[in-house]
Amino acid sequence: MLDENQTFYISQSDTIILSSTFISNPAPSFIWNFQPYKSFDVTDLRNGTDGVIIQNTFEGSNLTAISVLTRTSIQESWFGLYNVTATNNQGSAMLSFAVREKLNPGIPNSLLIGCTDASSAEVSWSDGGDSQYYHVIFSTDRFLLSQEVYPVSITKHTDGSDVYSQNIDNLDGGNVYFFKVVAYNKYGHTTSADAVGCTVHEPCSSGTDSMYVTGVVLTVTGVLTLLFTVGIEIYFRRNGRLCHRTRKLPKQKEYQDVQLSDLGGRSQSENERSPYRELDTNEVAKASVYSEIGGHHNVNPIVSDNEGDGGKYESLEGRSNPNVYEELNTTTSGNRGTYINTTIAGRD
Repeated sequence: MLDENQTFYISQSDTIILSSTFISNPAPSFIWNFQPYKSFDVTDLRNGTDGVIIQNTFEGSNLTAISVLTRTSIQESWFGLYNVTATNNQGSAMLSFAVREKLNPGIPNSLLIGCTDASSAEVSWSDGGDSQYYHVIFSTDRFLLSQEVYPVSITKHTDGSDVYSQNIDNLDGGNVYFFKVVAYNKYGHTTSADAVGCTVHEPCSSGTDSMYVTGVVLTVTGVLTLLFTVGIEIYFRRNGRLCHRTRKLPKQKEYQDVQLSDLGGRSQSENERSPYRELDTNEVAKASVYSEIGGHHNVNPIVSDNEGDGGKYESLEGRSNPNVYEELNTTTSGNRGTYINTTIAGRD
């Protein structure tokens, strides 16, 4: 077997020629069959039916066996897998050929645009089939007069995924942009049907950034200050209560000492004034002071030491104000006696 499995791309109504070569001795017999895409049914192909022409040759000099299948006016249902089997008394061998329609890429669909960052946009889409790579194109007038192609290309995924995305940078902020996706392969290209647009954000100015940073700093500072103030207030409240409790007893004791001191002073003063308080002015008669020496009572004469036996009588007259307190003393000296009657009248 010299040929390997091959893939052929053709258009409908074209003619396909499949040639297979085997090394064989003796000459083999050939059988062709066909399996459509997305089907497990296998159909044997016969010369002269369904546009099939089969030609077999054998060259004994170099032991080469060749079988060529020609199929004209290819229809959509004739795209699939073609197999040829060479068999002789020594065994068999088989070759396969995949015949696919020569198609332009399918139309990209599910086009989505996101304008979240400044001066850029994110474009996402799904594969339409038979694509090899993609380009994003954009315009500011819905592709009426202007169109730009983003230079970065996106190649077809090899992991089976059919979802693609690309960021388009360096756009003018504040403008409305419209986007499409173009899919390419070796047979041509196709463009997504609808244009999807969005407004690109403008970049923030430095003043705005500085104001934002300043606002954040002030906010954080305010929160920290508030927390610090609350903590200090709680601290002083707790410690203030403790200090108040510990100082309460000495203050009460000091107050009690002062009261006791006042009471002592008052007691001492009252004791000093007690002789005056015991005097009841209501029991004292009207103001009258007199001294009676002699009179109708028997009074002993007062004898002067200087005059010997000469008898003279002295009377106490011209006393001071009637409210003068005197101690009344009675002394006895020989035959001389003095009697004093003092009457203090109370205040009206």
